[in-house]
Amino acid sequence: MKLRSAFTKLSCASAFALGTMMTLSPAANAMKLKQQNLQQMTVESQSIIAGQVVSVTDGFESNRPYTEVTIEVSSDAKGKHKEGSTYTFRQFGLIKPRSMGNGKVYLGATPEGFSKWREGEQVIAFMYKPASITGFQTTVGLAQGKFVVRNGKVENSFANQGIFEGINTSKLSTEQQNLLTTPGAVDVGVFMDLVGKFSGVQQ
Repeated sequence: MKLRSAFTKLSCASAFALGTMMTLSPAANAMKLKQQNLQQMTVESQSIIAGQVVSVTDGFESNRPYTEVTIEVSSDAKGKHKEGSTYTFRQFGLIKPRSMGNGKVYLGATPEGFSKWREGEQVIAFMYKPASITGFQTTVGLAQGKFVVRNGKVENSFANQGIFEGINTSKLSTEQQNLLTTPGAVDVGVFMDLVGKFSGVQQ
């Protein structure tokens, strides 16, 4: 999935949903469709949750559609959530369009460009703080801030495009510097070491 093309689709096909989300977001900054690197995402995150997605459901709250995600936490790079605890949040939009039982279909699914979630997947989620009114959350940089771990490698839905650009390498180890030039999925251990350096928490 190309980062630029996905954002173009979002601006065209999901303008109404995005306009609604703008009123519900944790902050206006959360909805800016700008490419962010790993250091920026780390700094802007309230929590950086690594763990397994154990539940994905959807519904309505005050007529607002949401997807509820629960992650069993293995670690939090910001040190706010304990291993073995669960982290549950609600993101704007349904999992998929839903029949309303009156011959009509509600089309308010999660907008293009937002993170999508699957039960059983191992993830690293860079989470904004909850919205003050709705409590809804999203990952930092939208889908840029949700990474899936497979076979010891970690990658977001944009194949990590742009996440290592513009990072100051002067204080990084050789292994971490090599990570910045690796295309696609990267070693999860070195990735989390780098996140720990940016967050100020030793991994």
